[in-house]
Amino acid sequence: MSRIWYRWAAASSLVICSAGAVLVVGWPVLRMLAEAISAVATTRAFPGLGHTMAVSSALALTVTVIGTVLAFALALTARTLRPGWRHLLDAVLGGLLLVPPYVVAASVVAVGGRAGLLTAMLPDVYGGLGMTSAMVVAHLPIPYLTIRMAWRVVDPRLVEMGRVNGARAATVVRLVLLPPLRRPLAIAAALLFVSALSDPSIPAVLRGRVPTLAHTAYIEVIAWGGEGTAALIAVLLTLPVLPVLLALWRGRDPNALADHWQGLSPSPRLVLPRSVLVQACRALSVLVLAIVLTLALAALITMFRARGSLLTPMMMDVIGSTVRYAVAALLLSVPVGLMTAWASGRGSKRLARSVDLLQTSLLLMPGTTLGIAIFLAYGLGTRTPLGELPALVGGASLASGSVAIVAVFMAPAVPMVHLAARAGQRQVPVPVLETARVLGAGRRRVAVGLFLPQTGALVAATGAAVVARNIVSVAPVVFVSTPDAPMVASFALDLLDRAALEQTFALAAVVALLVGGASALVAGASATVLGARRRPA
Repeated sequence: MSRIWYRWAAASSLVICSAGAVLVVGWPVLRMLAEAISAVATTRAFPGLGHTMAVSSALALTVTVIGTVLAFALALTARTLRPGWRHLLDAVLGGLLLVPPYVVAASVVAVGGRAGLLTAMLPDVYGGLGMTSAMVVAHLPIPYLTIRMAWRVVDPRLVEMGRVNGARAATVVRLVLLPPLRRPLAIAAALLFVSALSDPSIPAVLRGRVPTLAHTAYIEVIAWGGEGTAALIAVLLTLPVLPVLLALWRGRDPNALADHWQGLSPSPRLVLPRSVLVQACRALSVLVLAIVLTLALAALITMFRARGSLLTPMMMDVIGSTVRYAVAALLLSVPVGLMTAWASGRGSKRLARSVDLLQTSLLLMPGTTLGIAIFLAYGLGTRTPLGELPALVGGASLASGSVAIVAVFMAPAVPMVHLAARAGQRQVPVPVLETARVLGAGRRRVAVGLFLPQTGALVAATGAAVVARNIVSVAPVVFVSTPDAPMVASFALDLLDRAALEQTFALAAVVALLVGGASALVAGASATVLGARRRPA
């Protein structure tokens, strides 16, 4: 086939995907902006919104500072440990990604609540202190994993050279370890701030008398009132993301992290000089692990103390429904993500970079903002030139209005699949690709022999991560789910409203086992298949 046909097919694919993005994200965001402007113009916004915004910003800023410091200490400790202990630390903190924020908040209640295990020894956990602690633990993997990935560029020989020459640990950190962290750490801090600011689940459990923006928007949406307030809050939650997007668009490379160090190991152990800094980081790491262990033990003890049945038929139905919607969204997202990755790869570098940045921008949009936007746009019937469009929010089947659930699951899934496929494309060395083309290899053989081994494992792992993320995520799904089509997050928040901690922990345990087991099976199967493909016959 001619190059003109491939270019036409790539352009058509991008046009179709762009039209879908406009319907799913573009129009709802514009509708949300119009509603927010109307609310400001007519003073229909929540009267105490200014105070709520100040409290939420202070809370998110506190979480960002504490979380960044703890993540730096944990990452530095991990790089100074032996591989076995380092992998254990990575597994513990990475496993927090499978724990929804509301489960962390419920664990804090189990430890220091009114009937908690350590209530007499701890201050009141309802309010700013409890929310700060829960948010730091729940969102700690964001800066930790970012720092761990950023330090893959560090050449351990520079650290060894500084130690041999008598440099102090603080000097080595300042000259060798901090420079690679400037941009990634800034982005991670911004994402941590946005995550803490836009999380409605932890304040739903621990807010006490402290108001927050995300929880206020959640109350306005589920009560089907105050649309102007919800829209204005959604716009305010998006503002902290704009500097990150501006930095990505103005940068030369949309990837915030550089390629890892090309040595014998992608993350070798760093031997730093003995100092107070290293010992303090290890002490903070032990403290964080002790807190995580205490929360986990409190959840287990609470479940064992339960007198009634932990697993109910309704709970299993909710888990099954959520898994079905997540898998359906994945099956729709993988072809779309691969299509956009292929189409952007066929175009110019400027086009490819623009598509990558658009996908990254969609991925960075706060889930609360997306959920509110889709609720406002499609929560009720909409008149179109082709007729009346029924409500797409709520309902137990696709025909009765649960399209929004699939849409909010696809919104982060498509960018993740796209970026994974693009990362796999970049891993193919250009000389190898040019040599294959000179030797007469066709496009199909190049795709199967070169691109598939590189992108297959990444796309498979990303698919498992997408399903896991959609199952355990709170926003945006809680804004579009209804009692007719409850998801895991909305069902868990309903349990917590009734103080059913033991059933909440049981629900989280079943989901974690299901997601973790499925992810392990997918990773093992993809590694086996691709390993067999790579072995010569």
